[in-house]
Amino acid sequence: MTNLAHHVIFADTQKLEKDKMGRVLGLVGWPGAGKDLAAEYLQSSHNAVRWGHSDRIRELAVKRGVEIVDTSQLSALFEEQAAQEGYGWIAHNIAERVRDLRKRDKNRLVVITGVRFPEEVEVYKHFKGFKLVKIQADFNVRFRRTRDRQRLGERALTPSRFRAIEGLPGNAGIPVLMALPGTTIVNDGGVKTELYRSLDALVRMK
Repeated sequence: MTNLAHHVIFADTQKLEKDKMGRVLGLVGWPGAGKDLAAEYLQSSHNAVRWGHSDRIRELAVKRGVEIVDTSQLSALFEEQAAQEGYGWIAHNIAERVRDLRKRDKNRLVVITGVRFPEEVEVYKHFKGFKLVKIQADFNVRFRRTRDRQRLGERALTPSRFRAIEGLPGNAGIPVLMALPGTTIVNDGGVKTELYRSLDALVRMK
């Protein structure tokens, strides 16, 4: 299999507000695509404030006294809460935090990881300068990354188990979001600096 270099595909022509640091970037992608790595770079190099959807589910688990040990449990808890509040429940939670931040620092770059459902985008798109950023990577590349880093609380991860994780209800909205207009970053390569250059170019967009 040929490794593709990192590159950015600008799939729309929408102009963002002139103040590039006032943006809200929502990162969507399948497990292992590199969302967390991208967010960590934006934090360290562009002073971004980061909020993760999975972190909000873990906060809920702590409140309920539930021990989360794998992705299946995270997905189940998300679905349980979504049945009560709708699929935008995490986005509403994070949106409150973004609004509070804007009162103190209106120009700060915000990055939100793990956006998974159209209902979440409906919440975030009301922020001026919101951008959906789709991070893509080949299945085998993502599997190796996840297995080697022992992510998702899985030991001895197999391709079939990885496919099962992707098929969890909590990931059901990802194909819809990946088909929406937005910016796509292809992260199949093994050189982190290429990913970082793509993110730098994204932040510089006017």
